[in-house]
Amino acid sequence: MSIAHVVLSDIHLGARDSIMTHLTVHDEIADGPSEVLSAFANGMRETLGGVKPQLVLLGDALDLGLSPFGDVSKSFLQLLDAFFPVDGADLFAREIIYVAGNHDHHLWRIAQDQGFLEAVETGEIPSDLASTSRIFGTPSRRCRMMESLLKHRPHLADASVRIAYPNWGIADKDLNRAVVMHHGHYLDGMYRALSNMRGFLGDSDPRPATMQQLEQENGPWIDFLWSDLGSAGEVGSEVGSLYETMLSAGASHDFAESLSRRITGGLHSKLGINPKMQLKYGITLDNLIRAGVDLTAGRAAERQRDGHSHVMGQDEVDDLGWYLATPVAAEMRKELGGIPREVNFIFGHTHKPFQDELLVDGFEVPVGVFNTGGWVLDEPTLMPVQGCAAMLVSDKLEVASLRLFNDPTDGTMAPVRVEGSGRQSRLVDETSEAVSHAASHWAEFSDIVHKRIIEEADKRVVKLLKDSNEYAREAAE
Repeated sequence: MSIAHVVLSDIHLGARDSIMTHLTVHDEIADGPSEVLSAFANGMRETLGGVKPQLVLLGDALDLGLSPFGDVSKSFLQLLDAFFPVDGADLFAREIIYVAGNHDHHLWRIAQDQGFLEAVETGEIPSDLASTSRIFGTPSRRCRMMESLLKHRPHLADASVRIAYPNWGIADKDLNRAVVMHHGHYLDGMYRALSNMRGFLGDSDPRPATMQQLEQENGPWIDFLWSDLGSAGEVGSEVGSLYETMLSAGASHDFAESLSRRITGGLHSKLGINPKMQLKYGITLDNLIRAGVDLTAGRAAERQRDGHSHVMGQDEVDDLGWYLATPVAAEMRKELGGIPREVNFIFGHTHKPFQDELLVDGFEVPVGVFNTGGWVLDEPTLMPVQGCAAMLVSDKLEVASLRLFNDPTDGTMAPVRVEGSGRQSRLVDETSEAVSHAASHWAEFSDIVHKRIIEEADKRVVKLLKDSNEYAREAAE
């Protein structure tokens, strides 16, 4: 078996709508792995046949953005118990690579702070926090939160978690190949909001040219709004509802209108400010507020209006091409001296798995593009494009997608299978045979996932109806 790395993304451990999170009947974090997590580990163990690849957690593995830190931490222990059981063989190597995303950007902030403090303690005073890490090579920073949790499992005393951001990858000069991984949030304009503002105000290109510029401009925005709202009490819960609302264009429009009315009404009643006061060119304060709200909550949903009917819209494809051709290409030239002939790119974030090839300016051959999908149910209605995959990377830097599931919109689950980007691949052939050998384990996994998805969908429909009634009542008031 040639698998050297297994890449998982968007597990959202600790989130109630993650099918990986194990909950009690009282909706609290339970001890031990969930049925889904255990079944996945069993399928992977049988497929790998004793090989222990390196695990790469490609962002949003921890749902710090919308779940309390305690819940997230307990849920991470569930994952450790499934992958590294105290009374069984390890599923993966004991050095984990963690690439932070948007919901767990806080982990990178901890690493940034720790790096600065260590430099100060040795007598240096760096000019600022290190905004990014190198793409290639073993990450120099450790993930302190995860390694602290490892101490709760004494049999993992020699395990470690290395953190990178916003990319991590592997390159082989002799093969002239590279694999680059990124959570995927910087392919989404919502997470480049401050760059977009800078471009608008300065009448310049809003898309940054380097990774450093991208993170320096937008990292604070991600920290502010998305990184650790799970610890913000009721406010964090409300923002979680906002995030779900923004996935629906119709609900987002209604929400934006309601929010605008609340803001302007509050300014008038509490501060005595007339929302109809003219600012310039006949524009009133009320106009400005409504436009501002629509540019955030409203426009974010606008990008998603067609997002659930197909995997990627044209704007998203353009952003993907920009990310590879500009900041990623610049970093590869700096670190490797040039762009390898064959490049594969792995990302998540969208919760819609796919694999394909993409022509990218400056790359000799089309880039293999692989999306991991996610383990959460975003919408109360089931969507055929929503699902999950694990990415497999070989020792020769080939990539294959282990397609785990898609929402069962026709009442049945497609079988677990291996797919490539379209190129001839030894890895696809080899792992397809291994998955076929483990067919009974994967069939059990599919049955468990199917049941869990249907249960979660039913719960979310009930919650949506309840919330809709509340919103309608508040709007009437």
